[in-house]
Amino acid sequence: MSKALEQMHEIEPHVQVGRARVGVLMFVLSDAVSVVAIMAAGGYLSTLNVTGQFNAGVHAPAFLPGLLVAIVLVLSGLAYYGWERGVRKHGSAGQPIWFVLSGVLMLVALGGQVWIGMNLGYVAPFHAYASIILLLTWYSAVHLLLTVLVGILLSGRIIRGRLIGHGYIAEVVGYWWYYTVISYLLMWIFVVLFT
Repeated sequence: MSKALEQMHEIEPHVQVGRARVGVLMFVLSDAVSVVAIMAAGGYLSTLNVTGQFNAGVHAPAFLPGLLVAIVLVLSGLAYYGWERGVRKHGSAGQPIWFVLSGVLMLVALGGQVWIGMNLGYVAPFHAYASIILLLTWYSAVHLLLTVLVGILLSGRIIRGRLIGHGYIAEVVGYWWYYTVISYLLMWIFVVLFT
C-alpha cells in the first residue's frame, strides 16, 4: 500500500492535472444527469396533472428567499472565480480574502437553503408536488453542504501553503463550485416557472 502511495507522487504533473480535471468533470456530469432527471420527473408529473391534484392545496415555496439564496450563490461564484484566476495567474495562494468571501457566502447560502427547507410547511402524506419541491430543496442543500466541505478542505491546503505550484487544484474545485451555483439556479428557476 505504501509503495503505491510513493509511486503516486512520481506521476508526471500533467498526468496528475489531467486526472484531477477528468475526475471532477465526471462527478459533475453524473450529478448533472440526476438533476436533469429530477426536473424531468417534476415536469412529467406536472404535465400528467389531468385531475388537478398535482399541486392541489399545496403552496409553492416563497419566491424572495430563493431569490436571495440565488444572489448570494452568484456572488460566491464570482468571488471564487476572482480568487481562482489570481491563483492561476500568479502561481501562489492568490488573494485569500476572495476565497474567504466565497466560502462565507456559500455558507450563508447553505443556511438560507436549510431555512427554506425547514419552513416549507408540507405535512405527510406528501402529494407529488410537495415531494418534488422537497426533493429539489434538500438536494440543493446537499450540494451546498458538499461545496462548503470542499472549501474547508481547500482552506487547509491554503493555510499550510500546499497550493503553491498546484494551481490546478483551485481550477478543479472551481468546476464543482460553479456547477453548484448553476445547478441551484436551474433548479430554482424550474421550481418558479414550471411547478
